[in-house]
Amino acid sequence: MIGRLLVTDWAPDSVEGDKVLFLFDGGTLTNGQLDAIHLAPDELLGYRFHDIAQIHDLTISRLARRLVHAHTAHLVGGSHYLEHGTRLEEADGP
Repeated sequence: MIGRLLVTDWAPDSVEGDKVLFLFDGGTLTNGQLDAIHLAPDELLGYRFHDIAQIHDLTISRLARRLVHAHTAHLVGGSHYLEHGTRLEEADGP
């Protein structure tokens, strides 16, 4: 079951068009759900779970920022509004 909204991220882009991205709490997978994961071998080699502290080494910075904010929102029971993966009060300049 999909849980509450963690992050809304507005990402305007003159080339690709403006986007609004939403990250929701996806809950915790049970052992049965994990055992039921079957990957299409012609599409994916595998999957892993990582500690949030490693995220900046594993993906692009915009996505990493978005995931860190979602993790924080999950921990504090809140929801964050972002622009390009950054909270407005963290942004540099106007």
